[in-house]
Amino acid sequence: MSSSIRTLKAGSHAFGKALLPAALAFALSPLSVHATTTAWASTGSHAALLITQSAAPATAGAPAVAATHYTLNVRGKPQVQELVTPLENTKKLQVAVSLNLRNADQLQAFIKSVNTPGNPAYGKFLTPAQFKATYSPTDAQVQAVVAHLQQSGFSNVTVSPNNTLVFADGNPATVATAFNTTMKTYTHGGKQRFGNDGDVMVPQALSGIVGSVMGLQNVSQKHTLSHLGAEVSTQATAGTQASGGSTVTHPPTDFPGIYDAGSTPTAFNTTVGIITWGDMSQTQSDLAVMTSAAAMSPVNVKVVPVTLGSAVDFSDDPDSDTEWNLDSQSITGTSGGVKQLIFYAAANGKGGPADEELTDAGITAAYNQAVVDDVAKVINVSLGEDETGSNQTGTQQADDAVFAQAAAQGQTFSVASGDQGVYIATGGDFETNAGVVLPSPFSLSSYSVSEPATSPNVIAVGGTEVSTNGTAWAGEVAWNDGIADAGDGNNRIWATGGGKSLFESAPAWQQTALGATTRSVPDISYDASTFTGAQIFIGGKRYGVGGTSLASPIFVGVFARIQTYANNSIGFPASFMYRDFPSNPAVLHDVTSGNNGVSYQGTTYGYNAATGWDYTTGYGSPDISKFNALAYTWGDHTPPTTAPPPPAPVVLKDGVAVTTQGPAGSSQQFTLVVPAGTATLTFRTSGGSGDVTVYVQRNSAASASSNIAMSAHPNTNTESVTMRTPAAGTYYVTVTSPSVFTGVSVEGLY
Repeated sequence: MSSSIRTLKAGSHAFGKALLPAALAFALSPLSVHATTTAWASTGSHAALLITQSAAPATAGAPAVAATHYTLNVRGKPQVQELVTPLENTKKLQVAVSLNLRNADQLQAFIKSVNTPGNPAYGKFLTPAQFKATYSPTDAQVQAVVAHLQQSGFSNVTVSPNNTLVFADGNPATVATAFNTTMKTYTHGGKQRFGNDGDVMVPQALSGIVGSVMGLQNVSQKHTLSHLGAEVSTQATAGTQASGGSTVTHPPTDFPGIYDAGSTPTAFNTTVGIITWGDMSQTQSDLAVMTSAAAMSPVNVKVVPVTLGSAVDFSDDPDSDTEWNLDSQSITGTSGGVKQLIFYAAANGKGGPADEELTDAGITAAYNQAVVDDVAKVINVSLGEDETGSNQTGTQQADDAVFAQAAAQGQTFSVASGDQGVYIATGGDFETNAGVVLPSPFSLSSYSVSEPATSPNVIAVGGTEVSTNGTAWAGEVAWNDGIADAGDGNNRIWATGGGKSLFESAPAWQQTALGATTRSVPDISYDASTFTGAQIFIGGKRYGVGGTSLASPIFVGVFARIQTYANNSIGFPASFMYRDFPSNPAVLHDVTSGNNGVSYQGTTYGYNAATGWDYTTGYGSPDISKFNALAYTWGDHTPPTTAPPPPAPVVLKDGVAVTTQGPAGSSQQFTLVVPAGTATLTFRTSGGSGDVTVYVQRNSAASASSNIAMSAHPNTNTESVTMRTPAAGTYYVTVTSPSVFTGVSVEGLY
């Protein structure tokens, strides 16, 4: 159990002084809670499995017989083909009850004020304690929910530090008692599916307190948004493109060059979070391989396990390692290195006991942990699901509350917009008949979008396909790799998500800039194509990986750089983007071609890229250095931190070799104290990889413009500088290379 989650028992000291109103206390008494006369109130969680009735035709001597069928409560309402039966009472269910925030209108006004220059609240972000005091449910409200769960038979009841989520262990019987709904199950694809077949309800006394209940279904849940490509040869390099611009994969360290980081500092002073699940050991191991290969400093990594009730299984999910590797390596390479990288890992049932299964409850709990910790300034979410399913289960409502707190605290969640084009609801699946790709079982004109990208308090990041000259940007189109094998024998579309929310109203900044009435996504975009994506280490080997799960981490790395430059003073940036991007087009690569649907029988479906904002790539991809100059004006205008303190030069000893390395274009500094009376002084390098140059200066730093000697033999690390009868003093040596250099031996001797 996370140390930041507290366990509550009836009558606990934490609530001993919180007296419930008499009517509420009576309504929650054991007799009235379980009585058949209980007055029930609806919540934001509806049936995951919808019951439909049909009548079999009457036959001779036999009347018509009513048959019960079930459909999934997602876009299109597909029918369950398998046998649906009651869920066994031995099944452990771990629920997360989301409680409604107080003063919701006041909170929205504050989020606007804290991001409005000239407002007295501008830049004065809330602490978690301040948020809890004004906007979270009260202790008395929380205790009412806790008492109801305990009296209904739930165990291991815990409460999040911000009072917004209550976690508990139960089973179908306790769910029926507490929420007046029945649990059902069926087997699909060899896996057990389960869900409630009626709306989730609570006693009338809890109406207005409980917003939704998660963990009652696994038929609609978050999935990763990456696309694994082919293994990349260890000899492959980016920079072999034709002069007109080509589409090739790149190591993550190339993205700062492609998107013009220029002199924008690394993110050395900004902490970044990533939402994940399961064990992070393999991801950390591969991240170390990546930084070593790129000659970057090791990443300061922290893993925060996020438990859900008694769910404490954090076994590895090999199918998802690709995602977490893509997120962490892309953020590290694009940012140039962060202050700390925190994995908020939900308990994972995919590789563990059958009674501990990953549901949206665990993912929302991970979002919330990043918010209550309030350490990560930017948080990546490369996950999504059909918005209708998320809305109907109440997950969307719970997620929105978490993201609203993040915005009030000055944190930014970056969310991938989806990888199934406009067909999120069906997973983008298509079928092939005689070599012709056909839609099945849905209408090509029925579009859907991904949650949580549709939240008004996140940055939704769409995907592009970028072409490059070497490591320089050459062009960009909306990402659409077309229809291909999904890896499970099915065909599906691989394209950037984008479109209109069915449930979220347009935030004020989209209403003003776009004239929109509903939340529209994405906001911006970055590279996502498998053909031009990132070269990611997975199990020690490099693979090309794409998807909007690449685009979002690129933005996280970019924005983390900008936050470091602005001393982490910029709040949630959406309102600034929509205010300033239209009048500063030079900040952006405006993507004006491409589509995120399909063409079939002469009709093109989906949305087309266009000049300005569009439903495929938003405003396009920001140029890092120009974005940095603009975004600095969004902060508190304190002097920027432009670079980390330079490391002290390595002190050499006479005749003792040391080994060095560095990323492309970097320099490593050394010093050697030379005594009077020295006859000969030599500095030399050898071995390793790269193509280093050596500069030497006496009593001050050495560089290309300030040196008394240099050695720059092309295509080799074997360099040597020798001086006769050198003057006594401290000699400075700089070793640099235009490309990554590793394992280079440096020696000074006299």
